Order: sequence, then C-alpha cells, then structure tokens
Amino acid sequence: MTDFDIIDTGDSAEEEARQIAARRMFMYSARALLAADEVDRKYVLFPELKVVLEALDRSYQLALRVNRPQGILVSGPPGSSKSSIAEYFQRSLPTSTDIIEGHGALRIRLRSNPCAGGMVSHLLRAVRHPFTTIRQGRFWGMRDIAFEALQQLGTRVIFVDQAHVLEQSVKKSTRATKGAVETTASEVLRDLMDETGIALVFLASDTFGGLERVDEALADRVSVRLSLRYFDDDAVWCKFLSEIGKRTKCIDFKLLSDRGFAALTHRAALGNRRRTKLLLTEAVLVAIDSGANAVAREHFETAFQRISGASNQVLNPYASA
Repeated sequence: MTDFDIIDTGDSAEEEARQIAARRMFMYSARALLAADEVDRKYVLFPELKVVLEALDRSYQLALRVNRPQGILVSGPPGSSKSSIAEYFQRSLPTSTDIIEGHGALRIRLRSNPCAGGMVSHLLRAVRHPFTTIRQGRFWGMRDIAFEALQQLGTRVIFVDQAHVLEQSVKKSTRATKGAVETTASEVLRDLMDETGIALVFLASDTFGGLERVDEALADRVSVRLSLRYFDDDAVWCKFLSEIGKRTKCIDFKLLSDRGFAALTHRAALGNRRRTKLLLTEAVLVAIDSGANAVAREHFETAFQRISGASNQVLNPYASA
C-alpha cells in the first residue's frame, strides 16, 4: 500500500444513512443517485486508519489461537470513522474454511445503560438466533447458547460500538468512593473473551473515561489503545480529498485537488469525515441533476445548504463574498 489507498465500502446501516437515502430517492434522479453511490462507496485509507487496520489484523490473526486474545479500544469523536473502519474490516476479510462466511468479524451496537441480559441479546441477534429475548431464569442458558454459536460460526473478532455507554452502568457515587467496579454488562464481555478466545474491539467516543473506570479486569484484557481524530487543514486533508476526486469516474471531480478549495471544504466539514462524505455525495447529486459535466463551487454551495438546513447559523463557506 502507498500512504493513501482508496477502496469501496458498502452502505451504512445507521438510521441517519437510511433517512438520507430515503430523502435522496425523493429528490434526485436515478442517474444522480447512481453517481452519488459511487462517491459514497469510496473510502480512503489514510495513514491514521492504516494503524488501526494493522492492529485489527493482528487481533484477528491471534484470536482463537492464544490463551488470551488481544483486545483493542479505539476512541474518537463522532464522524472520525470508527464505525466505518469496522464495516470495511468486516467486508474485506478473506474466506476461510473454518469460518462461516460473513461471521469472521461481527459488530454489536450498545444502547444506554447496558445490562447483562441486553448484552447477551445483542450477541444472539449478531448470530441470527431465532430467540433473543432473555427471560427471567434463562440468562445463563442463553448466554451459553450465544457463546457456543459464536464458536461454531468461527467468529474471531466482535466490534462493540458505542462502548462508552458501558460507563453509564457504573454509579457515580460508587465510582467516586470505591474506584472501578465490575458491571454485569462488562462481566459478560470479559467472560466472552476468556471462554471463547474471541477478541473484542471497543469503539468509543473521545469523552469515554476509559475501561478502567468500568471494569479493571476487562481493561486488563484490552491492551491496545488507539485514537482517531478529525482532519486538520493540512497536507493529509488535501491528499484525502484529491484521492477521492481523482478516482471518481461518474463526473469530473478534480476540483477537490485544488488547495484553496480544500481549505473551503475543511471550513464546511471541520475535518469530520462523516460530514465530508455527506457533503461530497450531495454535491455530486446537485451537479448531475443540473446537467453539469464537472462538480463546481456553486454545486457545493447548494449541497452545503441542503445538508446544513435553513436554520443553521454556520456561514456557508462556498457562498460568494
């Protein structure tokens, strides 16, 4: 790989992405939607993400093969590509005879105040078990069913998205007086690593206080700590945009290679990768439906207005002075 590589990633399963897709189906032509889909599926592997991918590769290779799997914590603000890198890793895994296709790496998304039963229910849904409700008195049996199913499928890595909500399960008063305590949710995750050999990758907000504040024993099993952040307006940012521009075939998108325009786009997206992708795809939609052969500044001006909303107080950086 060079310093920057670009790959295609599938559509996000997040609710926000579904809402955006529904709106676009109503507003834009089929040709514009196909063009935007090409841009949306482009994913640039910049150096910071490559470090995370290398760590994921190591954990995946060591899982089920060593006495203690290597856990990873990846933290960063919303829109810094935590969930996207998990999606890409899942889709890029090679086939293997000891893994049921599509189950080598799974992802669960935690909700507020997770509990032990909820954690087991997440795991059962991940393995597509027909029964995911944890009834009273059935917790341990269902927990064992989930663990066994994961082993039979050959799962090696589980991404735990929104991992920062684990901290909600620890009462502030208890944390302040007694230090870190074990929560029932974290106990399930710790047992999962110990009993199955599956590696866990925690994806958490940059506001997360750390696993040590949740469960010191679980934290001890998560030896790798990595962070992602927003782009600065620098050479890495310019390269990120220009790679997308050069690799886009549906329309001339070489405007992204202009340094001055890159600065405007950084002001518009503030280095947030999710917002950047949203802005780029919206600009392509606007350009295609206007009959243009190339994406221009005025298309970005309209795109910014549409993704920001009329009541947004942020100045449109693409608007003419």
